Order: sequence, then C-alpha cells, then structure tokens
Amino acid sequence: MKARAEAATFIRDLDSRAMPRYTLFEAAGYLGLPESTIRSWFVGMPYGRSPNVKWQRPVLQPAAKDLLSFFDIASAHVLMALKARGLRPNHLRDVIDELRKENPGAQHPVLGQSFFMFGRDVILSRLGELLNLSRQRQLGLRAVMQKFLDRVEYDANLMPLRFSPLRTHRERGKGYIIIDPDFAYGRPIVRGTAIAAEIIAKRKESGESAANLAKDYRISIRAVKEAIKHFPQQRAA
Repeated sequence: MKARAEAATFIRDLDSRAMPRYTLFEAAGYLGLPESTIRSWFVGMPYGRSPNVKWQRPVLQPAAKDLLSFFDIASAHVLMALKARGLRPNHLRDVIDELRKENPGAQHPVLGQSFFMFGRDVILSRLGELLNLSRQRQLGLRAVMQKFLDRVEYDANLMPLRFSPLRTHRERGKGYIIIDPDFAYGRPIVRGTAIAAEIIAKRKESGESAANLAKDYRISIRAVKEAIKHFPQQRAA
C-alpha cells in the first residue's frame, strides 16, 4: 500500500512538460527545422572527414536519450531566434555555456525567471563580444528574439505552458497552431480546441476541401491552412 501511495504521489507531482515524449524527427517537424539541426543541438554530431573526424558536442541536454520534452522543444524554439539571424552552432554553444555560468545547475538555461532577468542581456553581450555586433545589430537581434518569445505562454515562474511554433522569423499571423503538453499527448493542436493538426492535414490530403474541414471542426479556414502547413504531404502519411 505504501509503495502504491508513493507511486501515485510521484505521478501526480510529475510535470507533464518535463516528460520525454518527442522523437528528434517529430520535434524537427513541429518546429520546421531539419532533423540534423535538432540532433546537433541535443545529441551532437560528427564533423570533418576521415581520418580526422571530430565530435561536435550538443548545445542542450535532452530529457532522455533521443527523446525530448516539451521544455526541450520550447528551448529549441528560443534557439531558433538566434539561428534565424544566421548564428553558427559554435556561437550558440558559447552563449549557452555563458548562461550556465550565470545560472549553475539550470537544466533549461534559456527558460524561466533567470533567463528573463538576465539571460537575454547575457546573449546580446556575449554575441557582441564574439561577433563584434554593433548596437544596432544587437537591437535587431533582440527584436527577433522577442518575436519568438511572444509566441510562448508562461506560468508564474516564466516557464512555458504552451507555445505556437514560429517556424521562421518572417512568419506572421496569430499562431493558430499550438503545442500544449496537456492536450493530444503534446502534439500540435488548433488553438482553443483539442483538435490535432495532423488529423486535419490527413483529411485534406485525402481530398477534403479546406472549407468543408473548417465547417466540420467549426474553425476558420485560416486555422485549417495553418494545420496543413505544419504537416505537409510527405510527413502527413
């Protein structure tokens, strides 16, 4: 009985946002990134030619081997803001190392109160040193970062609750598709519903019109189109 009670308490207290659930392939698809980018950030990758092959260590620590948590993909979403400005992997790694120096032991150095209190300034300062960024370019980088961060909804500790993937810094719109770990097993859904975006994409691929799908699910045609964009034909099957 005691063991059962302890197990029940553990499950009740477990934060669904920290649970390993996404493969690298899934995470890449949801964020609109090449799988190789996600792999390099969380697993590392070899580089160079034989016999001088070296190992590029990962930027972030995954929740489990080859599986990412919601917090992990939210962290990747923040890194996308820096990638959108053309920063190289070694610069990203250097910035994350600097953030960890400021907040030792942080499992998710680009999330939470510490990141919002000093993290963005650390990023701009460190990149300014590494890349000799002008003040104007630093402000431009901050603006791009904020555009990605604005797509995230936070709890009282400024940890992400859900977010709408901003697949490129050129994207516009309200963010009709969100990732919420408490709905559809953390798969992308239509905002304000529990409708999995992938289901809509599969129905569209089978020949149904966007207008009929919008009517069937009682959502806007724009939301249908956004769902389809997240699951193009080669990945919707």
